Amino acid sequence: MTETATAPETGRRFFKSLTGRLLLAAAIWSSASLLIGGYVLSFAFRSYIQMDMDERMGVLMDTMVGASEISTDGVLRFSRPLFDQRFVTPYSGMYWQVSEEGQPAFRSRSLWDHELEADLSSRRFALTFTEKEGPEGQVLRVLEQDVILPEADRIFRYMVAEDTAEITDAIKRFDGLLLVALTTIFVMFSLALITQVRYGLRPLRSIGRKLSAIRSGKEARLGEDWPEDLKPLAEEIDGLLEQNEKLVDRARTHVGNLAHALKTPLSVLRNEIQNPTGDQRLYEKQLRAMEDHINHHLKRARIAGGGSGKGLAVYDRLQKLERAIAIMYKDKNLIIDMTCPSPLKFDGEKEDFDEIVGNIMENAGKFAVSRIEVRVTPLPEKRNRAFFELRVDDDGKGVPDDALETLFERGKRLDEHVPGTGLGLAIVRDIVDMYGGQSRLEHSPLGGLSVVLILPEKR
Repeated sequence: MTETATAPETGRRFFKSLTGRLLLAAAIWSSASLLIGGYVLSFAFRSYIQMDMDERMGVLMDTMVGASEISTDGVLRFSRPLFDQRFVTPYSGMYWQVSEEGQPAFRSRSLWDHELEADLSSRRFALTFTEKEGPEGQVLRVLEQDVILPEADRIFRYMVAEDTAEITDAIKRFDGLLLVALTTIFVMFSLALITQVRYGLRPLRSIGRKLSAIRSGKEARLGEDWPEDLKPLAEEIDGLLEQNEKLVDRARTHVGNLAHALKTPLSVLRNEIQNPTGDQRLYEKQLRAMEDHINHHLKRARIAGGGSGKGLAVYDRLQKLERAIAIMYKDKNLIIDMTCPSPLKFDGEKEDFDEIVGNIMENAGKFAVSRIEVRVTPLPEKRNRAFFELRVDDDGKGVPDDALETLFERGKRLDEHVPGTGLGLAIVRDIVDMYGGQSRLEHSPLGGLSVVLILPEKR
């Protein structure tokens, strides 16, 4: 009972699989192709063998007419015999007959006591093929033509007949051989297709096993040893795994950092509660520190790190950020020179882009004397993914070489006399890393700092 219930379900599952669909589609198309091909071949053979018979009968007809003559007593005779032994063998399957109204038929010895039916009431001066019943139940194909001989003004009906059993048997034998051949071809093709599908889909099954190994912790990545068609898929899956690992590591790091950062203010507040001193400023200082830590980690937790679907128009966002920075530092009368291809799009979230570019443009506005330059340049594709370079330069004082890399560390500030928490560039690097990009600091040609970001482009 169980086997009967599960067999149809197993069949449905198989034909819903990729292997089942490929095999079913190929079986349907190959069967249809072989059936059509078999029908065409059978029709061609039948037409050829029948045409061969008709041509042979036409030659015999011409020979009969050419050998005909009228004797002195007005009787039709052949001047020479027809060289085919079957015309003299009774019921051999090859026959000829010449009929005339009011006269007995002149016929081959092979007809013996049988006479072919001749409808002399209608004239057939053109070659005409018909089927008639012959001796011993034979089905005859008959070629008929009415002829007026030069020696007489009478009309004679010439008839050549041949038994169709021979060509019928030949057609049946050919159709049988054709059926065996096409069946063999179908079976061999099906076996080859099954082998091909199993071999061709083996990498997909390997991907499934690899992913199971990755989930169980036995493997870390799919790797690169894949067919060319599957390499992009494997690379994208590895990229997704890497991004997920970064998300998990970042979440663990944030939780640990937040717990560590809040431990000291909480300890201070606990001690003050136990031994109150009445110093309100101490409470406020510790609460502000806790608030800064919480805000910092909330900002970093909101990093999306994924594509935005349609993409974000970079030129439009830069224009809005440019106006915001110009208003923020209107006392400096900053000149903001921006170059960006208008069709270019950022492959990410608007909030992440604003967080990245807003931070570096705000820093540039803080330290610039009078000028900021923003340059956006498309880059060649890398690993089937497009990127662009976003560079922000200012004409400020700049920073020493040994400070360029440390500025990305949490809490590091360009100038302790300028307000800020020192968290901006750290958040920028976190977001850029999540998008698979790069970030670096350089000395600007304008004399200040140059922030260079490599971000994904939506194409």
